[in-house]
Amino acid sequence: MEPGQTKVMEPILSSDLPRGPGYTYQVKWDGVRMLAFISQGSVILQNKKGNLKTRSFPELNCLAGLAGQPLVLDGELVVICRGRADFPQILRRNFARDPWPGAPAVSYVVFDLLCLAGQDLRFRSLGFRQETLAGLGLPQGPATLIDDFSDGEGLYALTKEKGWEGVVAKDLASPYRPGKSPSWLKIKNRRRDSFWVVGYVSRQGRLASLLLGFDFGQGIRFAGGVGSGLGKKGLYLLDQSLPMLALAIPPFPPAKIKGATWIKPVIEAQVEYMEWTEGLTLRAPVLKSLTLEGKEIAIH
Repeated sequence: MEPGQTKVMEPILSSDLPRGPGYTYQVKWDGVRMLAFISQGSVILQNKKGNLKTRSFPELNCLAGLAGQPLVLDGELVVICRGRADFPQILRRNFARDPWPGAPAVSYVVFDLLCLAGQDLRFRSLGFRQETLAGLGLPQGPATLIDDFSDGEGLYALTKEKGWEGVVAKDLASPYRPGKSPSWLKIKNRRRDSFWVVGYVSRQGRLASLLLGFDFGQGIRFAGGVGSGLGKKGLYLLDQSLPMLALAIPPFPPAKIKGATWIKPVIEAQVEYMEWTEGLTLRAPVLKSLTLEGKEIAIH
């Protein structure tokens, strides 16, 4: 296994939670997948795409003293904010060459061990790898061992209650197979957040979608568009009112959106969605409500 050339094992999306004593269940953390290669007292980090990210996360140098080198850990880097993983913030860290002053702290949630003392463990069962990983003894700091649960339904209910991304169900007998594998299944919750309506797109003279903005901590930036969830009444009302809020330029650094009309960010949208993409736009968004100055705008 070489840094930059090792492919990770990935879960497949499922709508059903598998059951049985042969499974373990883990929280699916909304973060950035990262392998840690530790050898001769140094740490090299590689993300899911094979890019080296060592400089971006110097906090993980705390792993340099682990016993059993050379070894390779697999886990998820997350930023925890108000009790849940903040995906936009971890992406900011991931895209930065070096952390900036005041950059959010990261946690490395370790869930697998691919190599120990130079021995490739990927062909061994997940149960064996987990037992070996538990005996490794991670140092105090940003790296923590993931919790395993036998009650998948209970864990899934907890993730819904907490507003977390979901659950990964893993076959304890499975080896570590690079690429997507049915031995790991991810079951996701839909999420909801508040966004600003920053523009709209019309097609053939009719409103087609609303353009959304989100404040990631450094002002509003483009977060994608939403068309689902608008009824005929809502489309009519917005067709009449949105042009009066038009701006000559977008209310944030320019985004190239064909046919976009930008507006003052005064309308707040509640949007349900599956997840953030790596481009910081929403996947499968559905509009749930609109408010202007505390008054709800009918959308159905």
